[in-house]
Amino acid sequence: MRILKINLKHTLAFGLILQSAFWALAQKQEDLTTYSMDEVVVTGTKFELPVEKSGKSIFKLTAKDIEQNAGKSVPDLLNEVPGIQMDGNFGAPGTNISYFVRGGRNKNTLILIDGVPLNDPSGIDASFDLRFLPVSQIESIEVLKGGLSTLYGTGAAAAVINIKLKEATDEGVHGQADYSYGSYETHQISANLNGKQDRLNYMISGSLMESEGFSAASDENSSTAYNKDGMSQKNANVKLGLQATDELKLDFNVGYDEFSADYDDGAYLDADNQNNGKQFRIGFTPIYNYGAGNIKLNVLLNTGTREFISSYPSEYKSKNLQTELTHEHQWNDNFKTLVGLNVQKLSAKETLADPEAEYDDFTLVDPFASVFFDHSSGLNVHAGVRLNTHSVYNSEFIYNLNPSFLLPLAGDLSIKLLASVSTSYVTPSLYQLYSFYGNEDLSPERSTNYEGGISFYLGDKLTLNTTYFRRDETDPIIFSGAPDNSGGWVSFYDNGTDEQVVKGFEFDANWSISELISINTNYAYVTTDQEANFYRVPAYKFGAGLVVSPKENIDISMKYNLTGDRTIAYWNATTFTSEETDLKSFSVVDLFTSYKFMNNSLSVYGGINNVFDTDFIGIYGFTTRGRNATIGLNFKF
Repeated sequence: MRILKINLKHTLAFGLILQSAFWALAQKQEDLTTYSMDEVVVTGTKFELPVEKSGKSIFKLTAKDIEQNAGKSVPDLLNEVPGIQMDGNFGAPGTNISYFVRGGRNKNTLILIDGVPLNDPSGIDASFDLRFLPVSQIESIEVLKGGLSTLYGTGAAAAVINIKLKEATDEGVHGQADYSYGSYETHQISANLNGKQDRLNYMISGSLMESEGFSAASDENSSTAYNKDGMSQKNANVKLGLQATDELKLDFNVGYDEFSADYDDGAYLDADNQNNGKQFRIGFTPIYNYGAGNIKLNVLLNTGTREFISSYPSEYKSKNLQTELTHEHQWNDNFKTLVGLNVQKLSAKETLADPEAEYDDFTLVDPFASVFFDHSSGLNVHAGVRLNTHSVYNSEFIYNLNPSFLLPLAGDLSIKLLASVSTSYVTPSLYQLYSFYGNEDLSPERSTNYEGGISFYLGDKLTLNTTYFRRDETDPIIFSGAPDNSGGWVSFYDNGTDEQVVKGFEFDANWSISELISINTNYAYVTTDQEANFYRVPAYKFGAGLVVSPKENIDISMKYNLTGDRTIAYWNATTFTSEETDLKSFSVVDLFTSYKFMNNSLSVYGGINNVFDTDFIGIYGFTTRGRNATIGLNFKF
């Protein structure tokens, strides 16, 4: 077991966080107050629940957390969540992003936008591309760790990340405009207009980002400097809500996202390549509320295009049509149910070689049901089942059982015990089924998740969470091959026979010393019995942070993050073989400050990331960001 190693260069920064916190405690002891636990989460059950009644491991980034991260992208934010490793976020703007949660790959983590699964059916693993999303449009992010396919279907095998976009919240007309400038000639501008009047609410938002960037591939082995690789991002989103009657609410949303990113040929190899992505989504959500529950219909169509301009050009188009009908009912003070039917049709095609090519597609029809039991003794039980019905393979039955117990101890101190067992699956992608290497006899990848944890709450002042997890994976989809009748070799996708066990533990703590000062820390460790499947995944990660508000209109935050050693495999262009190498651990320190004036309607903010200009390798053969800064101005009305 590899142990936590802290780079001595940053011991001062970590010590400063702790020293400042204890100094603040001494200075602010008289300000300590008790707050009610009112943080609400929905991802773990699809019911709105106080966090202390949730039996899952859920980490929430609030609007305040997001504001205190000037110059950071969505992958940067997620990289600071315990148990998540983002790969590519420290590279040039527009670098392809991989995410590993509890050792699971992109395909094992499901991305939701406003509670609806989004993915790209044209990709090999059909995952969602986080480069589409600007931070300026996000209200909050909930990260649920552990499998929950009973509620969300395919992909929810290691985690579910629910990204909630901003929407109108107050009566009247309101708006916001933001401009920032940062290192690498990075400009970002965003604006929104929102409001409520009588039964109508609306939100119209847009954003634009341009960055010259720097060379994606490392030029340390070259006698000449490589060209810069930049990125641009455009986004527009419209949300409309109509309270048609006291019982019926109608929500509409339309979104358009686009990015263009330069990329190189590979490790240490410069090139003038470009990746262009576009997606359009339109959704309709009517909700009928009655005294004891609600009936909700969610319809979403998402279309996308991916274009690669290089020596090996290609273009892919995709469509994802989803319809989900749910019925939530509160039977009494202790018992509520949720039943639903989810239907998805995923389609994709490669259009450059044959513009008239037909779409490949498959359909999922999944009925599901869950119950939540809440007893006055503190016992909470969430249980669910789902029948995954696929147009290609046989049906899959999965389940989830998640009891927890909240026990008051003394005063504001309480303890929560949680446990869960669940089964999950990852559907073969369209590429794995129908491409040149496809195999229509594929079965889904399967996994069983186990969790046990304990949490301590001291009102809203102190929260401690510790979770042990284990995931047993079977039927992995691998790239295989076999001899053909002519004595040659044919390659194809197949279900492997190897089983993999992934296990580890996570710890996080948040201490609100007063209304003006808080500290947090986290540690995550993960290991497996199949090391060859764990390339690029660090065995451990550690983080700590301090947020100080010396005055009501001033925020100052400092963050320290350590990423542990990783083993990677790379292609050696000289020997034409795949080789392994170990990448050393690295630490980064980030600073942020903001100042609000004009009754908090105008704020100036700035951030410095990688304060000590740490030199490290994020991805072998590619460049990582050094010290970089962002300053900005935000206006609200």
